[in-house]
Amino acid sequence: MENNKYLSVKALTKYLKYKFDQDPYLRRVFVTGELSNVKLHSSGHLYFALKDGHSVIRGIMFKSAAGKLTFEPVEGQKVLISGRVSIFENTGQYQIYAEDIQIDGVGQLFEQLERDKKELSEKGYFDQAHKKPIPEYPENIVMISSATSAAVRDMITTFKRRYPLVKLHVLNTLMQGSESKDDVIGQLSYADTLDADLIILARGGGSIEDLWTFNEKAVALAVFNTKTPVITGVGHETDTTLVDYISDLRAPTPTAAAELSVPFYQDIIQRLKETELQFTRDIMQNIQYKKQLLSGLADYYKFKTPSLLYDQQTERLINLKDKLVSNFNQSFKEHTYGLKHIQSSLNHLSPMPDINVHQNKLSGLYEDLNQSMIQINKNNRRSLLSKIEMLDSLSPTSVLKRGYSYTTKEGQVIKDTVNIKEDDLITSHFHRGNILSKVIEVKNDE
Repeated sequence: MENNKYLSVKALTKYLKYKFDQDPYLRRVFVTGELSNVKLHSSGHLYFALKDGHSVIRGIMFKSAAGKLTFEPVEGQKVLISGRVSIFENTGQYQIYAEDIQIDGVGQLFEQLERDKKELSEKGYFDQAHKKPIPEYPENIVMISSATSAAVRDMITTFKRRYPLVKLHVLNTLMQGSESKDDVIGQLSYADTLDADLIILARGGGSIEDLWTFNEKAVALAVFNTKTPVITGVGHETDTTLVDYISDLRAPTPTAAAELSVPFYQDIIQRLKETELQFTRDIMQNIQYKKQLLSGLADYYKFKTPSLLYDQQTERLINLKDKLVSNFNQSFKEHTYGLKHIQSSLNHLSPMPDINVHQNKLSGLYEDLNQSMIQINKNNRRSLLSKIEMLDSLSPTSVLKRGYSYTTKEGQVIKDTVNIKEDDLITSHFHRGNILSKVIEVKNDE
């Protein structure tokens, strides 16, 4: 038997590795898939598996490349990987050696969605306390959706079938695309001014990209800030968007949103019939009870002899009246006696005698004071007259009356001739009148 034609496992693995490494299509590959079994080793190398719905491939990213990642790889992330494919000799398994890993576009959206969902949840936006009550019998409903969509037609059909009394107002709105976010926000703000009882934000099913407008945080906050209750019905039953967490009520589909927003008129009719029946039954039972009560009262012996109803009460009233009069008289006597006793005590302690004594003394003092004031006034009057006469005798006017006069020059009194010269004008003042003179000659008498 010839053994030289058999290869060892190691030789076969090396050969296959050589083939892999020489294949230009395997030196640079671009693969998309979902991360699984992610493990960052203490050495810094990143180990993982990449899978899709059919296959799995093991992968490794060495420390030099893993240290450049701008995100933390985690289980379930959909990623785009560029690298090379080769065989690991120790295990004989082929694997991808990743040189760069990026989050898939949709994966990035999901990453942002999870961050927004966590932020809004921590701030309490999802709490039941913020949910506005849904009116039981709405009269006006605004639907924000594409006016030509099947979802709107289905909702209108549902409203006509379940509750034809409601008034509907459809705001034609972009439900997907780059401009849909601003359009939905604007229509929510406008709908909130229409004085509606309820707003329904709805669209039919589609891909995750088609529904992504309803995962935008700005749209969710616009729903939260509306004063009007909002029901969301976006996509299919399995689709749950960010606005569903924050709206006042989440419906699995647009049609379900219409069903949840209004009652079924047949149910209302049935409840009215049941209520009418219950009211009729209660009224009849009450009438029967009252009849029995009236019949019993009619047979009551006191009603047959009405005087029995008030005889005892009349006698009791008389007794109470007599007792009241007796108690009043007794109380009056006791209070009169007490009042007299108090009056007697007050008379004994009265200050009137002392007041009368001091009043008489005060009258005497007043008379003495009055006489003293009269005498002082007379004395002061005589002294004043004497001083007036003295002042009058010294008055310049009195001197002038005796024939004297005084002379002034330019308003100044002239006491000697030093300040007078010839041709000066001087004025002589008399008891009555004055004379203006011109100096002809000045003589100085030594």
